[in-house]
Amino acid sequence: MVALTLTACGASGPQYLVETPASDLRVRARVPTMVVRTVSLPSYAADEAIAFQAEDGSVQMMNKGLWADEPERATTLAITRHLNTMTSAKVAPDPWPLPQPAIGVLDIRVETFIATRQRTFRMSGQYFLGSETPDPIVPDDLDKDPIERPAPLSDKARNFDLQIPLTGPGPGPIATAQAAALKSLAEAIARDMAR
Repeated sequence: MVALTLTACGASGPQYLVETPASDLRVRARVPTMVVRTVSLPSYAADEAIAFQAEDGSVQMMNKGLWADEPERATTLAITRHLNTMTSAKVAPDPWPLPQPAIGVLDIRVETFIATRQRTFRMSGQYFLGSETPDPIVPDDLDKDPIERPAPLSDKARNFDLQIPLTGPGPGPIATAQAAALKSLAEAIARDMAR
């Protein structure tokens, strides 16, 4: 089950989790470690209320139901979890929790993150992927120049525009489609991590 409904106490109504489905994709990443910066969402999508696009094109909030977790946190953790499963890299969210600094960095900036009036969930924006340039190799012969080494993962800036059909009205189908969009985005990023 992709979208779970939790009964909440009080007047807020049910809360919805976005549980992303597993992917069969497995790739060898060009970096051993990757930090995922907090995903940047539009203000309407970062709210705990569930947004949708009305027939007139305006962004509205649903009267009933809330996201069960803070959306930027939940989205960041979903991408991180996917990349840990799909790639050979150790992937963690910012701030980096491991003793050695991460070599790779991923920054996702979302422009559109909403259930549209066309009955799709649309997620569009850009992601930026890269890694630190390693220190040069210092030869034993001090008369020779240090040997420069290229970054293991070349800098990439990619646009994405994903549209997932909604299976029905309401928060449940929105959560399911959002989960599918996050999985598709993570698969695209994982493939870039292997190039």
